[in-house]
Amino acid sequence: MKNLLLNTLMVILSLGLGACEQQIESASTGRRLYITSGSCYVGSGLTSETPSRTVSAIHLETGVVDEVLMDYNTVNSADRPQSVLKSDDGNLLVLVENGTSYARRIDLVSMKGSNQFSTYLSDSTILTNTNVHVVRNMVRAADGGLLIAKSVAAEKISSSKGRVTVGANAFINAPAGGSCGTANNTLISAVVALPNSKYIFAHAATTPNNRVVFINNVNGYSTNADCSSAVSAPATTTFPTAMVYIPSTSTPNTGYLLVAYSSSTAAQDYIYAYDVNETSGTITGATKAYENASVVRGMSAMAYDSQSGAVYVANGATVLANSIEKFSFNSSTKTLTRADSVPFSGTSLYTKCISGMTVAD
Repeated sequence: MKNLLLNTLMVILSLGLGACEQQIESASTGRRLYITSGSCYVGSGLTSETPSRTVSAIHLETGVVDEVLMDYNTVNSADRPQSVLKSDDGNLLVLVENGTSYARRIDLVSMKGSNQFSTYLSDSTILTNTNVHVVRNMVRAADGGLLIAKSVAAEKISSSKGRVTVGANAFINAPAGGSCGTANNTLISAVVALPNSKYIFAHAATTPNNRVVFINNVNGYSTNADCSSAVSAPATTTFPTAMVYIPSTSTPNTGYLLVAYSSSTAAQDYIYAYDVNETSGTITGATKAYENASVVRGMSAMAYDSQSGAVYVANGATVLANSIEKFSFNSSTKTLTRADSVPFSGTSLYTKCISGMTVAD
């Protein structure tokens, strides 16, 4: 009888443990918001938080950081993870800035955590080893390659890791004249790769060069005619810091560009929405999508979840540091609505100075 009871108890315990293991596994997998805490750009005149220099995963339901995947403090004291994208089912691509040795690179970081990583790309021509080529933003191109903003230019890397140039120059290199502006190669803060292989970049410099520009050429910037359209920042003292693109679900080859603008003036932190025509290469219909200095201030990164329609916005300045806001986007009114009365993800060591975000499974 004792043996029968003991065996029954062991079966029950084993089933219980199995159930617990399944719950833990489910909690650490699936779709999550991946973030990098690096050298975030929060606009001119604002002070950014000191980053934790980590890559973390945030639970999409709770907003809690449920796993730290990579701690760059254990690798190099000057490494700063800047941007993050999904690479494959088990790995992330992480763009790494280094303001000391300028040995910039792209790492392949395991989604399973435990500081598992390898170097995906380390090319001193593409990721230039000089102080003025600060890498800030990385997006996936329509052809599977990567587009990287590095202050004075935007580089394109093919899916086979080769450099894609315009002549001998970077893919977007020193655009000037016409819609390009007069000096749009000092602080390219963000880039967008459109579904039809054209591109948009944001430039943060003094007026009139604080603007967002459409490169209407699938082969990159060659002449100022390639800058087919541009929009200036809504104020002379506000600067574009982050962008996301939302393709239209009803009209082919069109979409909505959301741009975060940050300023040392509290009344000039905005998120604007624009209409984009991918075919004609135009950015029009400037609309203030959201403004509330107590909610968004010194915005440093944005991400769009195409599955849920959520837009995530990170506050990187010390004014509203360590918070991530979640919004829904109304394409009819081109406005954003805050998902809750409190931040989606609040104060955390790992959300300090968020430099990049992406939603992936």
